[in-house]
Amino acid sequence: MLRRPILTIMLSSIFFIITLLVGILSNENVRVSLFNEPVIVLTGIHFDLISRVEPDELEADSGITIGENTVIAKYGEWSYCDYIKPDSSNYSVSLESVTVDPNIEKDEIFMVDMAFKNTSNTRIFSAESGCSEVPVFNVGTQNSQDRNSLFGGADYAISGWANPRRVKMSESFANPDQSFHVVFQSLAPNEDNIYREFFQPVIENEAWISDVFGVEIPVGTPTDEMENNIQYVSNVSMSAKELEGLTRSLEITLSDQMMYARFGETRVWSMQISSGAGDTPTPRGDYQVLSKQELRIGGKWPHYRMPYFQMWDSRGYGIHALPYLATDGGTFWSEALTHIGTPVSHGCIRTLSEDAITLYSFTDIGTPVWIH
Repeated sequence: MLRRPILTIMLSSIFFIITLLVGILSNENVRVSLFNEPVIVLTGIHFDLISRVEPDELEADSGITIGENTVIAKYGEWSYCDYIKPDSSNYSVSLESVTVDPNIEKDEIFMVDMAFKNTSNTRIFSAESGCSEVPVFNVGTQNSQDRNSLFGGADYAISGWANPRRVKMSESFANPDQSFHVVFQSLAPNEDNIYREFFQPVIENEAWISDVFGVEIPVGTPTDEMENNIQYVSNVSMSAKELEGLTRSLEITLSDQMMYARFGETRVWSMQISSGAGDTPTPRGDYQVLSKQELRIGGKWPHYRMPYFQMWDSRGYGIHALPYLATDGGTFWSEALTHIGTPVSHGCIRTLSEDAITLYSFTDIGTPVWIH
């Protein structure tokens, strides 16, 4: 009659002993104390051996040497806040990709994932890392700088936004050469539209770093007009709906050798030009596109070839890509490339080839041209 209770006690004892052994062997502090096992800690994505010192052991005659790899902490504790800073920090990141959820419906939560690589020489930290006096990385709004993004506002922001001007780094930190993400979720507005948002990485209280980049967020079923208009927007964060019904025009400012594509009064895209030299100046005034030719060949020697030519004055003045000669092997074109931004033409407006191609599709016969 007593066998069952005795058997139960024996089994319970064995289970207790096994549990105790597992607890001892899985406890880092106990393993270090009993078996002098080195402590392995996680530093970023690598496992490194480092020296740990109990604070109570730090006495004058302890003989303990505090080196660069010594962490003053209890066994088993580690913080990514502890790192060796370089003598001079050089902050930079590279944008690896931008992924926007496809087929975003109106009033639907969507996600934008911006992947970066830390190309600087020091560790960078998230605003929510919990570390103090460290380089905090965010992605800030641009065009214009520190604008309030619609998607970061109280009515639309879901996660990832520190405020309407900043998106937070997702990981707590990133070491040099390590990839990381900046992710936000927002609620899509209740209208068919395409939004062009511009951002730039920033180390808070230090500097804006790397290049400004654009993110396109289509919502619902945008119209063909919206898709056509928004492709020219590179200077300002805005939506395609804001461009509907506005007149396209070109503005050329000779003082700074710039040309602007405009919708109404808004400059949506800018490009460097070369206008007429001092003895062959570009005429000023209000004009319009009179004719367009994918390639115009000059009638006079040496017969310059002018791609994507758009005549705005009947005397022969036009806007075109950098000219070249058919027989010089590209030498003249290369020389013209070095002169962009300097008044050197015979009165025409020269642009870089990629700008000329896009500009050719932006205009129609009759598009206003204002030169001042």
